[in-house]
Amino acid sequence: MNHMTFTVLIRWAMALCVLVLVTSPSAAPAEEPAEDTLRVLVWNVLHGANDVEQGAEKALAIIRDVQPDVVLMQESYDIDGDRPKLGAWLAQELGWRQWQGESAHLCVLTPLEIEAEFFHHVWHGIGAKLTDQKGRTFIAWSIWIDWRAYITEELRDNPDMSDEELLAAEHERSSRLPQAKAIIAHLDEVGHSSADVPVLVGGDWNTPSHLDWTEDTARIYKHRRPLPLPVSTAMQAAGYTDTFRVVHPNPVQRPGLTWSPMFRHSEGKDTGFERIDRLYLKNPERPEGGWVLQPTGGYVLPVTWEDDAIAIENRQFPSDHGAVVMDLEWRQQKPAPAKAAQGEATTLKVLAFNILRSGNAPGPNGDSALYQAPRHAAIAEVIRDTEADIVLVQEEYRDDRVFKLLQASDPAWQRRDNGTRGQATYARYPITAMDRDTSRIAHPDGPIVVHNVHWKPSPYGPSIIQERMLEGTAIDVDEILSASDKGDIYMKTYRSVHPSLAEGLPVIVGGDFNEPSHLDWTTRAANDGAARWVDNPTGTPLTRVVPWKGSSMLLGPEAFREELDLPTGAELIPLVDAFRAVRPDVVTDPGFTWTPYYVGGTEGRRRWSADGAESVQAAQPTATLDRIDMIYTSADLTPVRVHVLGDEGDPNTDQGYSDWPSDHRAVLAIVEWHPAAAR
Repeated sequence: MNHMTFTVLIRWAMALCVLVLVTSPSAAPAEEPAEDTLRVLVWNVLHGANDVEQGAEKALAIIRDVQPDVVLMQESYDIDGDRPKLGAWLAQELGWRQWQGESAHLCVLTPLEIEAEFFHHVWHGIGAKLTDQKGRTFIAWSIWIDWRAYITEELRDNPDMSDEELLAAEHERSSRLPQAKAIIAHLDEVGHSSADVPVLVGGDWNTPSHLDWTEDTARIYKHRRPLPLPVSTAMQAAGYTDTFRVVHPNPVQRPGLTWSPMFRHSEGKDTGFERIDRLYLKNPERPEGGWVLQPTGGYVLPVTWEDDAIAIENRQFPSDHGAVVMDLEWRQQKPAPAKAAQGEATTLKVLAFNILRSGNAPGPNGDSALYQAPRHAAIAEVIRDTEADIVLVQEEYRDDRVFKLLQASDPAWQRRDNGTRGQATYARYPITAMDRDTSRIAHPDGPIVVHNVHWKPSPYGPSIIQERMLEGTAIDVDEILSASDKGDIYMKTYRSVHPSLAEGLPVIVGGDFNEPSHLDWTTRAANDGAARWVDNPTGTPLTRVVPWKGSSMLLGPEAFREELDLPTGAELIPLVDAFRAVRPDVVTDPGFTWTPYYVGGTEGRRRWSADGAESVQAAQPTATLDRIDMIYTSADLTPVRVHVLGDEGDPNTDQGYSDWPSDHRAVLAIVEWHPAAAR
């Protein structure tokens, strides 16, 4: 073998290694997208990939490996040498279409048909209307906003900075927030925010998300605080969902960092590592053909970061930004009759259901056939029986087996999980996140806002009263209220829905409040109401007149104006307790949801009664009963019927089951809504 032949072979082998490194499974999960999956790649390709040797070729290899349906690209600049802008060159190589227009660097690259092209700003936004092979249409925007005063490194360099001063990085020391608001305003002006097709907005936001700056991540990352970062909250308030956080809601376990696999240091310090490249989705309220998109998977490239000692020009991944790959599934909703135009009432069925330990064993009653068996099928059966439109589930804890059973019988079901205490919201219509427990439901007759409640179980007021009575201590209602106060969660709940109430949107707040209602602890209930304490040994009923704080605040927020800490002059709009609106008699209709009967020895539960105990006194504390699962509505939703579902034969149960699958009874509210009148 002569020297020339050896040299040629070595060069050929090196080129092959480059190709293998870029396209191997270790660099990217290269599963082919399913037929009904839309795969989106969001990528800032750093100076047209010019900083890395053969950067354009490496970018091309990555795109071929990922097999996206659309690439939302930033920094699509001229490629070094006699070649066009990166996006145009990639389109030529792939045989695809692209739209960059007059933008300095933004590009939409796709194998799909481009039906229309849109332009917002030379630096900040270009978009396109795309149609796939099945005729399903969506709108995709590529965006970029100001890089200056990067908030994570501002905090790194000035750790004692106040929250207010830190947040000023978004609108004073940079133009990120004004530019993001301008993008949102443009989407509103051109009708995209109200379009009848899904809208995707992806790109380099140059700032982290409030969904990543949480109390937990602040404990782990050196330069984070739990703050409402304004760019991401503005997108959320405009109805756009962060697709990565839909699929990977836990920012501790799945941080999704995109900044920066290339630059690990900045000004002699560690870089402020963040997820600054994101894809947002807004589904239509009345989708064309019923088609909406649901995020189902996502990851960030490169999967493995290269050795920091490798010179930039020799890197295999040709950008300083990680590339976001998101899979979204096309789902077709069943058309619902729109009655708003005729002014007719729309009927909504809303179910609040704490399913206990995700539906896993052990069950709530040791005497039930479901005790040591999975309860998912039984729970799904209850939900199907109600024909609910919206289900507020507590204790799901990201276990989707109940939801999968529902969706198997009706693909229209949508799900949003990972509430602050294990809540999940199911609906037959698209669901958009507003905050962690608040969602916007895209009903065909207009949007509905729901807040899924699961307040912490302790301190629990009735149990505190029970303890005082067993001790022989006099009951001081003010002391009970102080001892049972659950903190700021009361005010957080109302503050979460106040903007929607002020906007005139229909609002539902429901779930497991783990606190009774003051509407049930009245003078009449104290004198004549049902016993709340099973086998009470004291001779004194567990009854008092108690203005429980949560229900008092939701029904009369004006009295809590100072604690709510809302803007001066804000109208504080009360909610309605749906059950008590249609079933007002607290004596004949207590509506107890806590807790159905169970036998002694049931794992994890105190005695229900004194049965089997040496004495009534020795059995204490036995079960206390109350209505703690509730549904509240705004005034534009009129409750017409409310049913309690639970254990067969109990006087509190309207619809009974021989083997009830939870320690809570469920509440079904049927409400009427006049959308035309509301608008």
